[in-house]
Amino acid sequence: MEEFSNTLEAIKEYIIPPELPRQPAFQAIDQVKTLPDFLMFPAFLALRYHDSSTSALPRGCSPPDMEIVNAMKAFSSFAYKAHTESQSTSDALSYACQNWTIHLSRAPNRWDEKLAHTFKSFWNHHLLSWLERQWCLNDLRSCLTILSDGQELAKEHLLQVPGPPQ
Repeated sequence: MEEFSNTLEAIKEYIIPPELPRQPAFQAIDQVKTLPDFLMFPAFLALRYHDSSTSALPRGCSPPDMEIVNAMKAFSSFAYKAHTESQSTSDALSYACQNWTIHLSRAPNRWDEKLAHTFKSFWNHHLLSWLERQWCLNDLRSCLTILSDGQELAKEHLLQVPGPPQ
């Protein structure tokens, strides 16, 4: 329960700078932020530990709204698939997911064109995939910490890269 409380607090405190383009990863975080309280905990559980032998509803209990239950089943199924795929991730990919901002922050202040282009491509097209993978490998709080560092890099380097936002 403490982990859930800490995650909830981290989500509420997380601020997406308005000067950065609205990437799908940030939209996903905003959607998690806007979940009603009664869905936040099941969503948290779905993205944490997966044991197919347990059920969220006690036996013999009929839920008040099957639409919500079906939505949570679909979400739980998606989360289970993502979690399973993440568990087969190589150690190198796990390391990269956890430490990419550290390594980029140590790069020279003046990024060459190739590094700037690679970062922009990752930021614009793969950030949501990274968020999903990192969330399943660790937790949302670690994602938000890394993403916050990534935002600083984006503000510093993406806003300098010419070209239309994607």
